[in-house]
Amino acid sequence: MQQFQKILKFLHIEYEKWDAPAKRFAKECKYKRTPYTILIATVLSFRTKDEVTFAAAHRLFALADKPKDMLNVSRETIEKTIYPVGFYRQKAKSIHHISQELVEKFGGDVPDTLEELTSIKGVGPKTAKIVLEQAFEKPYVAVDTHVHRICNIWGLIETKSPEESDRVLEEIVSDEEKRGLNKLLVAFGQTVCKPQKPDCKRCPLQETLKNFGIQCKV
Repeated sequence: MQQFQKILKFLHIEYEKWDAPAKRFAKECKYKRTPYTILIATVLSFRTKDEVTFAAAHRLFALADKPKDMLNVSRETIEKTIYPVGFYRQKAKSIHHISQELVEKFGGDVPDTLEELTSIKGVGPKTAKIVLEQAFEKPYVAVDTHVHRICNIWGLIETKSPEESDRVLEEIVSDEEKRGLNKLLVAFGQTVCKPQKPDCKRCPLQETLKNFGIQCKV
């Protein structure tokens, strides 16, 4: 794991050079980032391109950016506002349900524990961990396809699904390494180690991985 620490340290330096969509849109974000807007934006993001999610979140939070206010917006209006995000009808329903539970069970606040967040229908472990890491700066690994794929490419883990990777990484990665890991590997996966056409010639880790005796499994 000492090798993993050095790899992450190197990638943190390289991160500034990448024009990743997730990174670019985060910088351009004009709505107030609160635990609630982070939660709802994360719900919008699943199976949806970053640029579509980004635009939809801005439109939605211009209407309401607090749970109680969101309940005053009709589900039909939410659907029209967030379209064309993937599964926009189901997501509009989830946004209403999540907002209602936050108001009724948590006084309108987003809870800061994994157990409480995942007790809300429509909030799965990955969504909860993104919120806990980004909104509350808690050490969680939010494992998406990029994190799962890249950690397997490096041979850090040998898993068959993001869910399995999540369980393994939570056990073997230190709290310090977990902080910002999703953001870092998503940007790396969007710009260099792409799923379909990895740009190995541009990869800043080629020599580093060789020096560590790691055979990249691209």
